[in-house]
Parts: sequence; structure tokens; C-alpha cells
Amino acid sequence: MAAKLARLVRMLRCGMPYVDRGAEFYQAHHRQLQIKYLKWKATSLGFQIIQVPAA
Repeated sequence: MAAKLARLVRMLRCGMPYVDRGAEFYQAHHRQLQIKYLKWKATSLGFQIIQVPAA
């Protein structure tokens, strides 16, 4: 949260425009973080992840 506030303050000071990336961007980012965490968790439990193509 502190980093987000720092970026906003810097934007206001420098006069940079605010760009709303939209909900899709944040959902995709959150999904990638979840996948990364699940891969790490599976590896730490001794499992191997094999990616299967979507049907």
C-alpha cells in the first residue's frame, strides 16, 4: 500500500497522467500471481507441474 501511495504522490508532483488499466488487467495479474504461488507450493510439497493444453 505504501508503494502504491508513493507512486500516486510522484504522479501528482511530476504532473504525470493517470492511466486506468482496467479490471481485466488486474484480474489477469492476480491470476498470474495465483498460478505462480500454486506452482511454488506444489514444488515445495514434492509435486511436479505438467502444463496441459486447453481443450
